[in-house]
Amino acid sequence: MLLKWIRCEVDEEKKAAFSAAQETWRDLQGYPGFLGQIGGWNAAKPQEAWILAFWENLDFYQSFMSDKHDEILERSKQTGTYQNISVDIVEVKQPAEWYHMNMIEALQNSKMLCVNRLKEKQTLSDRLKQDKHIVAMFLSENQKNHHLFAVLYASMGISSSEWKNMIHTPVKLEKAWLVV
Repeated sequence: MLLKWIRCEVDEEKKAAFSAAQETWRDLQGYPGFLGQIGGWNAAKPQEAWILAFWENLDFYQSFMSDKHDEILERSKQTGTYQNISVDIVEVKQPAEWYHMNMIEALQNSKMLCVNRLKEKQTLSDRLKQDKHIVAMFLSENQKNHHLFAVLYASMGISSSEWKNMIHTPVKLEKAWLVV
């Protein structure tokens, strides 16, 4: 599986326009090899929008990029809504853990995403493995000397003060940005 991890810096006055433009990406539904997309606002830095797009593999993703990406981007008018954009493409070599539901159900049931770059592959703590709010976890293989670690949660059970102290970046998911 391939993950496209997008981070955008959005001025406060353009957040509504960015969010509305993000909904245009529903046109990804049904595209060959597209598995789903989810995103929202970084809870610790509310001017950052984070999006994770899931693809079967690099071939399907590259086909989309050369075929439909620019058309959807132009129609969305999203380009003028953010200052900076950062995109990473990472491959998940080990199977993602879906916790008794398929990917679509996991994305639909998620309310929060936590993401971190790890310098080395780490084992998950027993506490994290047993967290009843987790609906899915992903760990990528080495990408630029880092591993991408992402966890989807079914609740926002973390207080605002805890968000700022987490080693993982918490993202409050926007249901309107969900594409499955």
